[in-house]
Amino acid sequence: MSRIRTVSLLCASMATAGCSLIYDPQIPAGDGPPPISGTVDVGYLYVGPVGDHGWTKTHDDGRLYLESQLGDAVSTHYAPSVAAPDAEAVINEFVDRGDDVIIGTSFDFLQAITQAALQHPNVRFLICSGFQTGPNLGSYFGRMELAIYQAGVLAGRMTTTDRIGLVGPVVIPESVRHMNAFTRGVRSVNPDARVLVRWTHSWFDPDEETDATNELVDAGADVIFGQTDTPVPIQVSATRTTADGAPVYSIGYDNPDSCSFAPDRCLTSAYWNWGPMMTRIVSDMRDGTWAPNVVIYDQMEPDRAESVVYLSEIDPGGPVPTSVRLEVEGLVSELTRDTPESRYYPFRGPMVDNGGGQRIAPGAVPTDDDLLRMCWYTAGIYDLDGVTPAEVPPGCVGTR
Repeated sequence: MSRIRTVSLLCASMATAGCSLIYDPQIPAGDGPPPISGTVDVGYLYVGPVGDHGWTKTHDDGRLYLESQLGDAVSTHYAPSVAAPDAEAVINEFVDRGDDVIIGTSFDFLQAITQAALQHPNVRFLICSGFQTGPNLGSYFGRMELAIYQAGVLAGRMTTTDRIGLVGPVVIPESVRHMNAFTRGVRSVNPDARVLVRWTHSWFDPDEETDATNELVDAGADVIFGQTDTPVPIQVSATRTTADGAPVYSIGYDNPDSCSFAPDRCLTSAYWNWGPMMTRIVSDMRDGTWAPNVVIYDQMEPDRAESVVYLSEIDPGGPVPTSVRLEVEGLVSELTRDTPESRYYPFRGPMVDNGGGQRIAPGAVPTDDDLLRMCWYTAGIYDLDGVTPAEVPPGCVGTR
């Protein structure tokens, strides 16, 4: 598997000025920065508030885990709710205070982190979901599509209306990739089900998320999966019933405890666990063994405590039948094998888009570059009317 991204791919995925400043990622393996003596000072840029109960909280949980594991060897701090235009100023503040490591926890910070890495060669930088490297710049992410595929299987088994709702955030290939993985999971067990999409065009917009969730339920969805950074889709769907008076269920995202916001209606949550990964990376930086040229894109692991992505436990006393729970949990052994078939499990061919065109041939699997440029919908994704095949909105830069 190729783990190094090319400049042309990243220029396309950024779709922003300054792409000429991106490093050539072909750096000799192991030729990274020297060890860090003394306490490792780490600064985090957060895209949202720590209290979002979503994406930013997962990174803050990872930061606290890092401190608990390395103790006095590390000191951390963070800046919350950093907008992309303000990232450069925040990074400069972190540099001025003497941080050894600066971490941008969102794709939104890709341009600012990349430019800062060029300007400050003695500082180590990390970007989440940026898939870019340089002499002092590394990238990290996890294959969330594997846990989301499991969630799709659960949704496909639990729907009675054969309508499932997706609340989409910002339109980027990552969001589309996850939607496709979810839909493939749904259709693997329920080929009649249709997944309806409503974008909010934001990571954090509770009002828009409320509207989106209600519109999906009004369109007949009886299971809601939200990809935004708040539990709003979980909370709103818990107040709704179907036209027949049946409960509307939800599937959470980001945190393992997302279902605490509606324990009787939320079935499970596909969540991030950044702590072990971040501890490994910062330890390597401290010891001088960090190889920034290796893009970290970790697969699900069998041990939930160590895995960067996982599905939270399905309550044995909840609405999910035991047979369905065992079916979903039983996928872990297949999703965690170190083979291309497992690594790309949700996208194994044949894979057809929702216009009927073949995208992945029978028996084939995509490459990482294919996943990072995925701006097309798989079969089964529809507009709110449940009839019209949906189109990926403008903003997703990649293969269409």
